Amino acid sequence: MKIFYLPDLGEGLPDAEVREWYVKIGDEVKVDQPLVAMETAKAVVDVPSPRSGRIVKFHGQPGDVINTGAALVEFEDGDDVVAEHSHAPAQSVSAHSKPATTGDAVKAIPAVRALAKKLNVDLAQVPASGANGQITLEDVERTAKGSPHPIPHPNPLPGGEGIGKDFEPVRGVRRAMVTTMTHSHQEVVPVTIVDDADIHAWPEKTDITLRVVRAIIAACKAEPALNAWFDSKAMARRLFSEIHLGLAMDSPDGLFVPVLKNIEKSSTEDLRTTINRFKEQVKARTIPQDDLKGATIVLSNVGIFAGKYANPIIVPPMVAILAMGKIRDEVVAHNGKMEIHRIMPLSITVDHRVVTGGESARFLAALIKDLQ
Repeated sequence: MKIFYLPDLGEGLPDAEVREWYVKIGDEVKVDQPLVAMETAKAVVDVPSPRSGRIVKFHGQPGDVINTGAALVEFEDGDDVVAEHSHAPAQSVSAHSKPATTGDAVKAIPAVRALAKKLNVDLAQVPASGANGQITLEDVERTAKGSPHPIPHPNPLPGGEGIGKDFEPVRGVRRAMVTTMTHSHQEVVPVTIVDDADIHAWPEKTDITLRVVRAIIAACKAEPALNAWFDSKAMARRLFSEIHLGLAMDSPDGLFVPVLKNIEKSSTEDLRTTINRFKEQVKARTIPQDDLKGATIVLSNVGIFAGKYANPIIVPPMVAILAMGKIRDEVVAHNGKMEIHRIMPLSITVDHRVVTGGESARFLAALIKDLQ
């Protein structure tokens, strides 16, 4: 037998969850043929076969978490059991992926199959609207909306002694959030400063996100200490001249933070196009892993739902995160008169181990000055 061990699926991720096997025990597979969809903390990833041969054993079923470097699948072979690594890199599932088949006539890419499984939709019952009879993400969503019943979790919590029957395991992105937030709480010394920006002078239909992005660029130039990383083990920080802005995006699966690279060099048109693409990819769980790496500072728009102020959480090695609150109308004194202006609440959290109060205040002041 030959064992194929789960490779690193990106950025040193410690593990991944089995989402769906594309093959069955006894199947003959070819090199680079997709074997399984694995859900990491950031994406659903197809793992290709490292060799041709017959599948004889799976080392995990859908819902199981496999550690990076642990056994994933066994091939029939006359040799002894050895470690074997894929010749082709794992690929993030995307709308351009080759449709996967599992022995039936359904035509659907892995991302569509993953969404169908999550929504408890039988692909065989979904009318296909895509080219050549391929089922799209929208087809699955339309079919799912026809069923008002709650979807039971397919993988009940193992070893449930003392745990209520209504509990379900935390998986994928939410599981990663547990680890990330715990690490942040243990390491970062956060301080949050709040203030308001008077935006009454903005023209109608101003793109709020892009306008705040412009202000972040100005603030980072005025006070570079917040556009930085900190390595606590080396006791060293790195200040960046380029600005890679992480945008916190909510989804039913959890929080994603895609990164707008080099915003200081990008046009507003390019930024808006990229943001729109990120939104669609986060919704479909097809965002490339490279677009989730490298942020130097983060923007979170909590006000899109509710809330004036927040204490947003920093994810190391970054040292700052900005939150926009819900814009409101407020009576203010202006030129000796009472007027109603639009007010944007702002909250900036910094890692006080390496960012001073003065640096934080100067950053926020520069941000507000640009917004106003």
